[in-house]
Amino acid sequence: MKLAVLTPTLKISAIGRVASLVARSLVAQGHDVVTISSQSEELLEHETHDFPSPPIAWNDHAQVNDVLQGQADAVVYHVGDNYSYHKGCIEWLPRFRGVVCLHDFFLGNLFLGWREKNVPESSAILTGWYGSAAANAFSGFGNIDDFIEGTRETSPLTEWICSMASGVVTHSSWGVDRVLKSCPGPVKVVPLAYDAENFDAAGPDLDKEKFNLLTVGNVNFNKRVESVITSIGRSSILRDHTIYRLVGAVRSEIREKLSRLASEHGVSLRISGQIDDTELRKAMLEADVISCLRSPVLEAASASAIEAMLYGKPTVVTNSGFYQEIPDNCTMKIDPADEIASLQNALERLFQEDDLRVSVGSCAQKWASKTFSSDNYAARLVETSELANAADPLISMANTFSAIVRGWGGGEKIMSLEETLSPLKVFYPQQRS
Repeated sequence: MKLAVLTPTLKISAIGRVASLVARSLVAQGHDVVTISSQSEELLEHETHDFPSPPIAWNDHAQVNDVLQGQADAVVYHVGDNYSYHKGCIEWLPRFRGVVCLHDFFLGNLFLGWREKNVPESSAILTGWYGSAAANAFSGFGNIDDFIEGTRETSPLTEWICSMASGVVTHSSWGVDRVLKSCPGPVKVVPLAYDAENFDAAGPDLDKEKFNLLTVGNVNFNKRVESVITSIGRSSILRDHTIYRLVGAVRSEIREKLSRLASEHGVSLRISGQIDDTELRKAMLEADVISCLRSPVLEAASASAIEAMLYGKPTVVTNSGFYQEIPDNCTMKIDPADEIASLQNALERLFQEDDLRVSVGSCAQKWASKTFSSDNYAARLVETSELANAADPLISMANTFSAIVRGWGGGEKIMSLEETLSPLKVFYPQQRS
């Protein structure tokens, strides 16, 4: 099979890393892959991950159109909640349906970026899926944290993307109901593909005097860094021994706020900012424990949590969303309703009990190395693409029928009646797993 894959290819993109791993597995399994970079124009010249062949830019319209219309047996879109990384996906998906690899169950930020030049259409989408009240409220938030909190349950825009897909591959079950509601084709839950370089060499250093705690990724409210600092500060055991390091992009105002909070609590905080892959691997290896807290949980899977487990590191996670699906003995799960006390207890145990650090890290590494396989992901992606291709004529037929009914004056109510839907079921079997 020849697959055209639209994805961010940026070196700094975790989704790009996933797409690169899967592309190489697809080629190893005998398939052809054409990679199309989906990041916005100003990012197209940035360093990329290693793909089987040089990526094509999404805005090379003639070449991309030739690939999608005439050369590819299937089209795949890696989609996450970042408009700058996925602009090309949004440009081509409405014109060429394909299988969406859905990396986030909240796509509000993606939608906001696209909405800037598509206001009338975006308003109709919001009203159609969530009602006029949700559409009117969508732009009324003062900051990004309030926006996420105010829309993640009522209008997450998952349906917007999935309704345009011919099939969906996603990476956990917790948010799949909205996908099933909106995607007309096959929906598969497949563990994310990920790796960690030389992870067998990792392991806890039990002789160190200091307790190294690490958080990786863009530093924002969602990663609960303030709660980690507060938990350390409330514990004399942790406060006297812990060095808490943050690795990832951080805005100056957040840096200043966290530094003040750490100083107030007597916590040793090291903010490293964005670092290269070599330094990141070193930071992972040096860490005794990795914090992958998230609240709210928005992603279908966490690359940083998976990488931490692959390195054999005991990892603290929020007991919600994707993290709930990890076996209990492979992470330390934190109660989101009692976050600070629960986190303090978990960190104190991990600091004091060497055997616990070893057992949690070892269990995590064994489970993660078997679960997050690029070969498995590639095989399931091909399977989903084949099912989507088989379903596509039926989807087109259903869309044509709907358009005819609307042309006769029928609306959504008629299309949702059992008398309308029941006869169509013989033509429109869905496949879910």
